[in-house]
Amino acid sequence: MQVKILSCLLFCFSSVSYAQEIGETRDEKYLEEDKKKVSAVAGLSYIHNIFGLLYQDKIFRLRPNDAFYTEFFLRYRWLDVSFSLAPKLTRINNDDPEKGKSKYFNVGFTFFVSPKLRQYVYFSQVKGLYFQDTKEFMRLIYGDDYNEEGYLQFPDAKYRSFKGETSYLLLGNKNDYRSFNNMTYKPLKDIFIVSTGLFYQYNILSDFNKTIYQGEIFNESADNSPSKDFRIALRSGGGVQKKIEGSWYAILEAYPEFYYSKLIGEDFHEFNVGLYSNARMGYDNGKWFFGGGFQLNWINSSNENFYSTTQWLFRVGIGFRFNSPTFVNRNFDKIDHILK
Repeated sequence: MQVKILSCLLFCFSSVSYAQEIGETRDEKYLEEDKKKVSAVAGLSYIHNIFGLLYQDKIFRLRPNDAFYTEFFLRYRWLDVSFSLAPKLTRINNDDPEKGKSKYFNVGFTFFVSPKLRQYVYFSQVKGLYFQDTKEFMRLIYGDDYNEEGYLQFPDAKYRSFKGETSYLLLGNKNDYRSFNNMTYKPLKDIFIVSTGLFYQYNILSDFNKTIYQGEIFNESADNSPSKDFRIALRSGGGVQKKIEGSWYAILEAYPEFYYSKLIGEDFHEFNVGLYSNARMGYDNGKWFFGGGFQLNWINSSNENFYSTTQWLFRVGIGFRFNSPTFVNRNFDKIDHILK
């Protein structure tokens, strides 16, 4: 009897080990084939963004008009590129005449410096803002009896943001973590990752010389210096990736953060805490894929609008993979050989 039980246990362990080896071999084969493919994604995002303007020790909210824009992601081997804008042909922005028009442009790169170290760089710009707190602002100037409707528009105003993040994987490696970045990389298995990183951001709010209010245009000739602020945050947390059934999957990430923000040239700064989180669900059969996700960036700050934090973002997209040109493979093989 004991011999039968021992034999059964040995058979079970050998079967599990064999299944794991089969799975690892299949994943390695897919990763090797993936080196010669390009992943492309087209999507649509809605971003709820509020900027802040400090005036007489009060924070007034500035907003872009509508926030739908198209996104494109392109990934080849270890390089991820994202590009987004709001082209006129898509007609996704139903601009409100009282709030003016807003234009969007974003570009970003993500790549691994080593199997554990990931680098992210990003530039975004939105042009055309309106004063959400117009009535409160006017009452501050003309008194509490002011009751006119409408919004102050700043058609030339620009908000430019330079962002970066350097993160280190405490648990996991780049093959596991790549699928957390965006939909360009196929989730291969159930994994759990832990990372810590440094996030940094430099913002410029400028070009408020031109104002439109109730159909009238005002041009301010006086010097209007841009407002600049800097933010740095330490993020540490983890993520879970779960294969559901067939080619379906789900991903969830959460990163508590400690941050410091500073208004450049002014005696205005603060330390605080926050949370960056991301969730996504999708389908990926290796050739084509689609999915949707939700991102939340919360900061426990009474001046949260001033530091121009994106409160939330919703994204959907669809993509496919195709073979990359031979000369591209050949040149990247040389680069990969140098980086090893």
